[in-house]
Formats: sequence, structure tokens, C-alpha cells
Amino acid sequence: MNQGLASALLLAFGVAVGVIGVIAYLRMLRKEKTAAHLPDDAPPDRSRSLEEKSEAEQNGMKD
Repeated sequence: MNQGLASALLLAFGVAVGVIGVIAYLRMLRKEKTAAHLPDDAPPDRSRSLEEKSEAEQNGMKD
């Protein structure tokens, strides 16, 4: 294999790993910030999923 090609492939791999690492770190950081703003004792309505809410509304049940 040509030494220039091997160097280019290794450099591209390093850049790809770096970009993926930064994206993963930023996603983790954003999750931590949003979790810090949510109250610990959230009302039950917030903890229910959207599917459960739509099913309850279709069945005529409301909180």
C-alpha cells in the first residue's frame, strides 16, 4: 500500500473518531442540562407518554 494513501486513511479515521466523540459529548451535555431543569416531583401528567395521553383522550378519560 502506498504510504501516502495509508497516511490519508489514518488521518481520515482519526478525524471521524474525533467528530463522533464531540457529537456524543455534546448530546450527553445537553441531556444533563435538560435533566437539571426538570423538577424531581413532576406531576403524573408529564411522566405519561404521548401514546397513553392520546388513548386516554380517545376513551373519554381526562385528568
